[in-house]
Amino acid sequence: MKKIIALSLSIITIFICGWLILKNIDHLDIAYNKTDTYIMWEKRKIDERTDIDFCEKQLLKNDLDCRRKNDRIESEIAFQAQAFAFIIIIIQLILLVFIFMIPNKSKNHV
Repeated sequence: MKKIIALSLSIITIFICGWLILKNIDHLDIAYNKTDTYIMWEKRKIDERTDIDFCEKQLLKNDLDCRRKNDRIESEIAFQAQAFAFIIIIIQLILLVFIFMIPNKSKNHV
């Protein structure tokens, strides 16, 4: 009975960690150079606008920088969560191997 409980808890933990890894994939900023280039182009477009004054241009550029910084922080947190979940999955797989190696106790011992 204890073996079944340990197996089920280990498998549930593996599924939860797998879900966490898949959930955080959207938050990773893998192509950060591409995103930085996009932000640079947006800043250039803001500089070329003639319908707004210098202060508004600075505010818009600062807003872009702030969003980019927040996206990087979010990406870093997502990566750390994924790495932690992956480590937990490895530990659980090792635990599963040890659980399977435990011999079953038979009630019919003489």
